[in-house]
Amino acid sequence: MRILMLMGVLLLVPGCLVVTPRRPGHPPPPPPSRPVAMSYNEAVGLGSQFCRSRGYECHLKEAHKTGSDVWKVKFRAFASGAKGHVHLEYDAWSRALLKVDEKVKARRDDRHDDDDDDGGGDDDDRGHGRGKKRGHARRDD
Repeated sequence: MRILMLMGVLLLVPGCLVVTPRRPGHPPPPPPSRPVAMSYNEAVGLGSQFCRSRGYECHLKEAHKTGSDVWKVKFRAFASGAKGHVHLEYDAWSRALLKVDEKVKARRDDRHDDDDDDGGGDDDDRGHGRGKKRGHARRDD
């Protein structure tokens, strides 16, 4: 009986050992590369692409990375007959667009054209330059 048990143990031992074969000449695979944060030039480039995709001509005002790894890129934006700003926020690691503040409005050209065409300026119903009216309304008697 002892011999039978000894034979069974001897037959099972080689089956329990797991050995990985080593191939000579093959180094282990390199560890996965660490992601690289977005650079200043990349943030400005992505912002410029965004502006062009909207049909704006953009001039960079500023770009900086915050402490929470967010790139804030600010542009002055111009289009035919319109101007304003485009402010963008990008995640520095994933490069995802987080926030867009886009205010580009048509210029109002009539503000300065008709300022002095009526001479006196007293009947100007737009009220430019007089400040807030207080008290009773003026009467022309």
